[in-house]
Amino acid sequence: MKEFPTAKMDKIMLMMTFFFGGICIAVIFTAVYQIWIGEYFTIFPGILVLAALITSYLLIPKISVNQGEIRVKNSFVDFPIRFSEVAEITRIEKLRFVIRTFGVGGLFGNFGYFNGNDVWYVTNRRKKVQIKMKSGKVYMLSPENPDEFINYIQTQTDFPGN
Repeated sequence: MKEFPTAKMDKIMLMMTFFFGGICIAVIFTAVYQIWIGEYFTIFPGILVLAALITSYLLIPKISVNQGEIRVKNSFVDFPIRFSEVAEITRIEKLRFVIRTFGVGGLFGNFGYFNGNDVWYVTNRRKKVQIKMKSGKVYMLSPENPDEFINYIQTQTDFPGN
């Protein structure tokens, strides 16, 4: 098994994380202060924002390549992308407009469903690897070194075309 570190956040992702993270921390401190002075109406928003902040951080994946599969794992999911089901794997550097269908868009990265049913685990928008499956499903990952990741996968004997 070979592990590939997740890419560090790009500048825009980092700015969005500081901005939204700052808002979350402000809401949490406001809730704590309100509780301290005896007002309890901000408990629910404080808990909700704290949960969103923690959940977003826990969505950052670990990427590894095992025999015959790419494994994507975070605190909530652990799933394989089998080489036998991959139609194409390419690096995507170009930034393009995307629509978040369901997930996190900016706090520590883009995680969840984008453009309909594409599954994203992206922390750096300029270091994306697109994995198209034979079924039509699309996965987007962002390893720190996308070219090394793609080359390693393509040299595996189980990978289609080898």
